[in-house]
Amino acid sequence: MAFPDALNKPSRTILTRKGGTYIAREKHVVKVNGRYRRLHPIELERLNGFPDDFTKCDGIMDNQRAFFKGNALVIGIIEKLGKELSKAVNKIK
Repeated sequence: MAFPDALNKPSRTILTRKGGTYIAREKHVVKVNGRYRRLHPIELERLNGFPDDFTKCDGIMDNQRAFFKGNALVIGIIEKLGKELSKAVNKIK
C-alpha cells in the first residue's frame, strides 16, 4: 500500500479495523498541508455514499463511527453496476 493514501486516486476499501486508537497501515492516512492524519468520520461516510453525520449519535465515539463504515455496504456503486448490467443484458435480448 502506498503511504500516505493519494488524495487524487480512488480510495481503498474501508475495513472495520479503521476504528480504534492503535496505529496500523490498513487505516486511511492522508497528508494535508505537510501533516499526516487519519480520515475523519464524515470523510469515511462520504466514501461509502452516506450523508454527512449519518453515523453520528449520542454516546458514539469517532472510532466507533469508523468501525460502522467498515461494516457498511457501498450500495450506490452496486446500484449503478446493476443498472448498467441490466442495460447491457437488455441490448442482447
